Amino acid sequence: MSGIFLPTWRVAVIVIVVSLQLAAPRLAAGDTYESGIAALDAGRYDEALFHISLLAANDDPRAQYTMGVMYRQGLGVAQDDREALLWYLAAAEAGHMLGQYAAGLAFDRGIGADRDVGNALHYLREAALQGHAAAPVQIGAIHYLGTDIDVDHARAYFWWQIAADRNAPGAAQNMFRLKQEISDQDLARATTYLTSCQTKTLRQCVP
Repeated sequence: MSGIFLPTWRVAVIVIVVSLQLAAPRLAAGDTYESGIAALDAGRYDEALFHISLLAANDDPRAQYTMGVMYRQGLGVAQDDREALLWYLAAAEAGHMLGQYAAGLAFDRGIGADRDVGNALHYLREAALQGHAAAPVQIGAIHYLGTDIDVDHARAYFWWQIAADRNAPGAAQNMFRLKQEISDQDLARATTYLTSCQTKTLRQCVP
């Protein structure tokens, strides 16, 4: 029987979450996400870590994302970009929009792992499909700049138009610049993509 290949980061996420689940006590009534966030906002990082880590170990994707933030910023824990990415991924795999966006950015920028444009686009797309305003800006930039991927102005135009429709910061400026550069052929292709979205969901029409 052939084995199942899992990328290293997926194995790491599984190991971390399962290990914490085995060690975690059952949640008490007071162990709420809101309690953890209130402690975090007040700078009571040890208290925040207690609540958030317990919830994260019990598969709360909000808490898993927040663990990522805490490791990324070194709040109550030693700053660790790799650990932050693993927690973002745990949240992302559970469908958490902010976790998807954070994981996509990390892969795009090579923070916590080597740059991986495939994973970056995957997680940024998932966040964009859930309505994240800034994710389409980042996707458009990847296609516009063409770093580790072919330059594709039509796809950049499509995603920046989605971002502009959501009033994402920077989207209108990006569109203005791209309109000065895009070829007629690429503009026609972008228009076809956008027209398709008038009768389909975004997930169905993304190029």
